[in-house]
Amino acid sequence: MHTTSPSILDRDICANAVTALANQLRLFKQQTGAQSLVLYHAASDVFLVRLLAAAHAGFDVIFPANGQPENIQIASENADYVLVDEFSGDKHLSLDSLSFTESLQQSANALMLPESGKLTFYTSGSTGYGKPVVKSWQHINAELTNLCNTFEFDSDCQIVATVSHQHIYGLLFKLFWPLRANYTVNLTFVEFPEQLRALVATQPSVIITSPAFIDRLIRDNVCVSVKHNIAGVFSSGGPLSDNSAVTLFQQLGVAATQIYGSTETGGIAYRQVSEFKTEPWQCFDGITVSKHQQQLAVKSPYFDDAMFVTQDCGEILEDGRFSLSGRLDRTIKLEEKRVNLDALERVLSEDSAITQCKVVLLTQGFRQQLGLVAQLSAAGLGELNKNGKLALNKRLKQVLAGQFEAVCMPRKFRYVDELPVNSQGKYVFAELEKLFD
Repeated sequence: MHTTSPSILDRDICANAVTALANQLRLFKQQTGAQSLVLYHAASDVFLVRLLAAAHAGFDVIFPANGQPENIQIASENADYVLVDEFSGDKHLSLDSLSFTESLQQSANALMLPESGKLTFYTSGSTGYGKPVVKSWQHINAELTNLCNTFEFDSDCQIVATVSHQHIYGLLFKLFWPLRANYTVNLTFVEFPEQLRALVATQPSVIITSPAFIDRLIRDNVCVSVKHNIAGVFSSGGPLSDNSAVTLFQQLGVAATQIYGSTETGGIAYRQVSEFKTEPWQCFDGITVSKHQQQLAVKSPYFDDAMFVTQDCGEILEDGRFSLSGRLDRTIKLEEKRVNLDALERVLSEDSAITQCKVVLLTQGFRQQLGLVAQLSAAGLGELNKNGKLALNKRLKQVLAGQFEAVCMPRKFRYVDELPVNSQGKYVFAELEKLFD
């Protein structure tokens, strides 16, 4: 389908396209008995039309982790057909092969989400190994209702996103939420701060983004001159450092609304950080968080299980809000000493030399050691150029020495312009590890 503008979703055109394709897919389903489709497309409007049409036709839809052939193949193993243009396997469904049918149904409800059926997401986390997570349309609709009740902006706002629609955060915030709340959907996938500035300059905007993009933006924030048009900023996909959150607020006068959650749980809680003080997380309505041994456990209408135990550690406050203190699965043993990599990163990120950093566990034979990959601030670059890498390495070890034993210190250091991330703004640890090869 094509819209009247290369960047703005035309709802009438979209609804008509959904209706026509849904009728074709409904007939195909009757003819073949197929129940499930793998769906991927880089263009948000094409993706949305195919998703809603397939769902209204009664198909369960499976989203691969990304558009790579291997991941589409993995997703196809649990599907009857694959609705991906570039796929060449025996399950490929070509739209050209579908029988044309008269539109027997009006398109009035075409852009409404179904009430039944399943969606399967493949997580695309930092390890690169995805796992399937099944959600019902009831789960999705429940979360959308909560988003509409929690966040409200002027009706003339457009939604602009730097994250992919293929994963649950982008799907909800870039497409489904603005459709339900009647905001303008800007279809552009924003990759660079300069793109963002050009879009924000056109009308009031709500920005759907990630910590990695915010870290790039605040280095030389080109959006300061159009900040009057920024109605809101949402950040998810990983933790946003307090340094970055405060800097963004100082530059734009808007505090990023951070969303804590996962593919499995959906959104759990939110918060805004505009100054250097501990800011707890507030649960969305209907969601409760409790302690399960060291970890946080979630009860939510967004999944069927009675409880989901996360890998995140934290503390519950008297008013029901909570704090986060790092992931349990990032606590490792080095020469019989336990160390949490999140804690190392948190201390290092508070240093004026570092904008963002990740600590990775490097294994060579039977030997294990830590490596630090850091994106330096202007002050850090000045220190590196003046004193050299060895001196900076030594000083950063001294920063850690106040809280961590010597065996827990990083042994290898890499300073980069940007940390590698995927389309969701998540850090790719396989790429980080390659920096030490």
